[in-house]
Amino acid sequence: MKTIKSTKWLAVSAAVLTLAAFRASADQPATAALPVNHYTGTVVAVDPADHTLVTKGFLLSKKFNLGGDCTFALLDKNSGAAGDLRPGEKITVSYQDAQGVLIASRIEQQPIRLTGMVKSLDPATHTLTLQVHGLARTIQIANDCNVVLRDHNSGTLNDIQTGNHVTVTYETPGSTLTAREIAQTSIPFTGTLTAIDLGERTVKAKSFLTTLKFNLADNCAIVINGRPDGKLEDLKPNDRLDLSYDEINGVNVANRIATAPPEAAQKNSSVATTTPMGAPMSY
Repeated sequence: MKTIKSTKWLAVSAAVLTLAAFRASADQPATAALPVNHYTGTVVAVDPADHTLVTKGFLLSKKFNLGGDCTFALLDKNSGAAGDLRPGEKITVSYQDAQGVLIASRIEQQPIRLTGMVKSLDPATHTLTLQVHGLARTIQIANDCNVVLRDHNSGTLNDIQTGNHVTVTYETPGSTLTAREIAQTSIPFTGTLTAIDLGERTVKAKSFLTTLKFNLADNCAIVINGRPDGKLEDLKPNDRLDLSYDEINGVNVANRIATAPPEAAQKNSSVATTTPMGAPMSY
């Protein structure tokens, strides 16, 4: 009889222990299954040794603990590390909130961009003034700022001219707009002015055996003597022009026209100019 009771007691104890172990194992994934939240802000400070990150949003600042398997996706590299983060970068943090402790699992950098016309660029002071919707924005140029030309070709600051339309990717360390990349992707063309239509806002320019027609964009910069505030009627017969344009479905759309020193071999080119009413003008 005692043997039967002992056997039953052992069976009950085993069942209780199994149930307790099951409940304990069921509790394990509960912590790992915390919902993932997302927060977008600007990097204030990062400490790779301490595995911490401080960010600032529109209203609030947050401090994150970087998880052991936290991944980093930056603009210039898909697989980065905590040490690659810089103050002023805009990032989105994917994280879990463990009773007030914020644990980051992924950091993804978000691009901040401005598109506008180059009003001035000073390589000596590394500053760029960009005209954006009628407002002038001064941007500091980082020493290692990338210059990107058409077809992803690398360039230098010398390739960026007054009147160019560019897209600037920037960061805001210390609230200072700092350019990390300047992209000028229009097609260059240099030729002699052969025709202007003031009404249609078109010009034709010839280079050797090639003559191209350009439609002027609404915000096309006309640069006369280095100043980007010229007008179409300021252009003169046989002017040597540097143009930047985009070819869209076979139509050349000019966003910059600048006068350049004439070449003696092309001084004899003729120009036909039409007024808005279409009457030809001779020079």
